[in-house]
Amino acid sequence: MKELRWMVVVVLIGILIGCEKQVPVTAQPVPSTNSLETAEEYLARGDSFSAMQEYDLAILDYDQAIRLNPKYAEAYNNRGYAYYWSNNATQAIADYSQAIELRPNYAYAYNNRGAAYMASGHADQAIRDFDHAIQLQSDFPQAYINRGNGYLRLGCFGLAIADFRRGGANPVKTMMLLCGVPTISILLGAVIMKIGRRRLLAKSRHTIQNE
Repeated sequence: MKELRWMVVVVLIGILIGCEKQVPVTAQPVPSTNSLETAEEYLARGDSFSAMQEYDLAILDYDQAIRLNPKYAEAYNNRGYAYYWSNNATQAIADYSQAIELRPNYAYAYNNRGAAYMASGHADQAIRDFDHAIQLQSDFPQAYINRGNGYLRLGCFGLAIADFRRGGANPVKTMMLLCGVPTISILLGAVIMKIGRRRLLAKSRHTIQNE
């Protein structure tokens, strides 16, 4: 495993209550050698540590990979991943930004930086990054779901539902996971009321125009 391309971050941030971070990872055996020589070897071992959620050790290996190859975009992206799950969104954003600078078409880095922006409370910036990720890779379910989370955070329920569907997720179940059952009931009630107001307004305008 040379890089964490499959380890895209899906941020689960509720509007009214917090939710635990969840990401599927598969533990990999850590190489036993203590005499690593190449940036690729350090990256691979760092990925193994990340898979086991040993993020401090992973960061040390990514540091070495970057020392050996300062233009190693994957190492910056994967170190950003480790910083993110170590609750250091600021450093994660810095690493993702460096990965993007080195590889402007790096869809995964855009998605991951968007996730870090979401964790920092910057939904607008996050959505812009998810937009970039989707432009670069249209078949990117996690980016659609993440962007849906961003729209949900901003109260754009229609856009959120559309993105959840594009990402292959059930909108209602996803919002329940993000926000909890009581909160989603309030949100759905607000959406229904908003739709009702729009229909009433449209009917009123139609009546006025025909008088």
